[in-house]
Order: sequence, then structure tokens, then C-alpha cells
Amino acid sequence: MVRSTQPAELTWFVARSLAFLGHLDPHGLARRLAPRWRYLRRDSAASFVWQRSAGPPSAGVVALAPEPDDDERTLRLAQPWFEDEPDDLARLVAELSERFDHEAAELDLVGIPADRAERLSALLAGEGFDFDVVRVLRFELADVPPLGRPLSLEAWRPPLDAGLRALVCHSEGSSLSDLRWSWLKRASGPFRPDLFFVASEAPDRPALGYALCGARVVGVAAVIGLTAAGVVPEYRSSSEMLRRLVLSLLHELAGRSPLGRVEATLSGRDPKLIEILRSIGFSVGAPRPLLRRLPG
Repeated sequence: MVRSTQPAELTWFVARSLAFLGHLDPHGLARRLAPRWRYLRRDSAASFVWQRSAGPPSAGVVALAPEPDDDERTLRLAQPWFEDEPDDLARLVAELSERFDHEAAELDLVGIPADRAERLSALLAGEGFDFDVVRVLRFELADVPPLGRPLSLEAWRPPLDAGLRALVCHSEGSSLSDLRWSWLKRASGPFRPDLFFVASEAPDRPALGYALCGARVVGVAAVIGLTAAGVVPEYRSSSEMLRRLVLSLLHELAGRSPLGRVEATLSGRDPKLIEILRSIGFSVGAPRPLLRRLPG
């Protein structure tokens, strides 16, 4: 069965997680950390274990579920561990996935040794999780560089929805289910039609790219999440068009929020986009390995 831990069990739970990481003194470190925990009941309630009818718990994970009114509905998992039966962790994750309403799920692998991460990846592949390494990029809109040749950006309108969706599919060479398209609209906060853009050389010219954003914080010092950006296959052989697209987007956003910031969490599977953003002035965070399950 699945159950959350009691406050008195939290030190033991953390010790099991540290032991899974290969720490030499997991129980000692857990005891030393215990006095620093400020939200004992909350943290223990989010720490779940798989327990058979007899014997101690055999697997555990921390699960933070989205709130009912959250737009970005991701189930976040961390601190996984298991004893002798790896399948018990897979059962635990499956049960929690059924229990909590969500659209996407992430299991944080930061600090987990590579061999353990590979084992977790194979273990949870059956639950739809894929291994990825992401980086968080940030850009202060007060530092926008010169624009050069701008692109025309047209914001989303209901008549454009099907065309924008088809443009994203064409640019990325893949299909988008209804679930994935709906999730993309809210992946960086509440859906903002004025932050979903179709790019072209001029308003009467064919579309050549797209940029999908959301507002995590609004106002002059807004925090804008860049969910996705890309150009059609005809321009993918060179970085010039994508660079023009991103620069045009930054100038558009800086005009609205001159003291704002743009943030993007990008997959290591798209190193070209990461390097283009770095060349424009985005700061690039450290690699963060995770297992990810996206909708659709």
C-alpha cells in the first residue's frame, strides 16, 4: 500500500534517501539535518512510502502535487529510494500518478549517481518517463542588445490557433496532441494570447517561426517564461533566423516590461537553441538531470 510518513519518521525517510545516494553515514547526516526542518508536518505529509502487508517500507519518494487552481499542472517527484525490490518504487510512482491530478510529471535526479540514475530511468520507462538533462536560462530585459533586422510578430487570435499549432508541428517535425497543445498554452503560467507569437518577415508574408511564452509575474518587472521557440525547416540549417526571432521577441517583451526577466527551461536535446540564447546574452544554469513525462 501507499502511505505518507508521520513526522517522527521523517529522519528515517531522509536517511533511506541518503543511503540510496551512497552516503557513508546516512543516519548520522539525517539526524544532523533534522533540527533545521521548519515544516515537519508538511514535509512528512509529502514523503510517501510503499509498504507491504508485513515488514518495513521498501520504497519512497517525495511528491509535490499541483494545487487545483494551478495552471502549470506538474507533479514533482524527488528523493527516490528503494530497498531490495526496484519494482516497488515503480508501483509507488504509478499509485501517486493515479492519486494526484496532473498533466506532466518530473522526477529530479540531481545528486543521484549516474548508475542509479540509469537504473531509475529503465525502471520508470514503463510509466512513460524519459531521461533528459535540462538547463535554466535567464535574460534581463534591461540588457536587450541591438535588434538588427526585426521580424514581425503576430499575437494569437482564435482564428490563428489551428495555423499556429500546424506551424509548431511543421517546425519541429512532430505532431501535437490536444493534451500537449493545451499544456503548452499553460506551461509557463496562465494562457496569455498576447504572448503566443507567429513570426514572419512582414505581416503579409508567410510564417517562418513561432515563440510561445507565458507570464509567471506580470507588470513592469514581469517574469516571462519562454516555453518554446523555433523556425520552419527551411531556416534550420543556419542559426541566423532563430537568432532574429529571439531578438525580436526580447525587444517586444522589453517594450512591455523594461525591468522584466525572461526564463526558459530547455532540454539538452536542443543544444543549438541553448547556444543561440547564450550568444544573445542569456545566462545558462548548470545541467539538471531528470526523468520527465509530458502529456500526450
